[in-house]
Amino acid sequence: MPMDKPFSGASQIHALRKRLMEQTKWSISTSLSSKDAHVIRAVQTSKNLEAIYNLLFEQTLEWYALHFPEIRQMVRDPLNVLGIVVRAGPRSKITREVAGQFYTDDYSIARLTDAAAKSAGGDLDENALRAIQGVAQTALDIKKEQTRLNDFVVRQMKDLAPNFSELATPTIAAQLLAKAGSLKHLSELPGSTIQVMGAEEALFSHLKTKTRPPKHGYLFNHPLVKPLPKHARGRMARTLAGKLAICIRVDVFGQSRVVDQYKPALEALSKRLAKSSPRARKSLNVRRR
Repeated sequence: MPMDKPFSGASQIHALRKRLMEQTKWSISTSLSSKDAHVIRAVQTSKNLEAIYNLLFEQTLEWYALHFPEIRQMVRDPLNVLGIVVRAGPRSKITREVAGQFYTDDYSIARLTDAAAKSAGGDLDENALRAIQGVAQTALDIKKEQTRLNDFVVRQMKDLAPNFSELATPTIAAQLLAKAGSLKHLSELPGSTIQVMGAEEALFSHLKTKTRPPKHGYLFNHPLVKPLPKHARGRMARTLAGKLAICIRVDVFGQSRVVDQYKPALEALSKRLAKSSPRARKSLNVRRR
């Protein structure tokens, strides 16, 4: 069949190239402006902030312990350690009033103030104190920013994937999304893949050295999985992942609410597994939906 206008000539090639470039630019712009791309970036940034926060806390604790070594045993919460460094400064100023900002019981308050008064730590000059407080304040600021980022992620996930987020919890849902790379790709994954997402190192070790395969990744921290005895977590994670695979497909390709169909059965299964013994786990069944 003869063509009306044969595809030839520099002008036609230039026009086609321009058209393809515009289409590619539009596709990239659409992809980068999608909400899931912002959630993924927020999750990755929050993870980086957590690493920086932990590093700054460790450095603050090591440094301040030269002046008040007993604080290692007295104060376990990192935020409390940082708060004491910033608000009190030298151990001589760790009064009952300051300690009361971090503890509510008299025993803990008296224990901390007594340790500060009898500390065997070295002296701390004003310049060193300001330096330590600066690092501690930076760590606190980073933790606040991380909290704001996490709040943003939770709000966005509830909007993007309501069924998936409610069943997985918004935090775990965001972690799974970040690992998958996009909502569309996540919706294409089977439950067996979702179950072990976040456990790639253990999975690689299994494939390479034939160790036991991982039973869960991010889902380990799910409230229906984590409290269970070790022998029951894999069963719970597998069943949960199967329902999550359905929920994310509904969120991406439909508009209905389906999570209420699965939550009661999953909660009932978790309760039964919590009471099960390793030998009895094979006899437990969850009602299929």
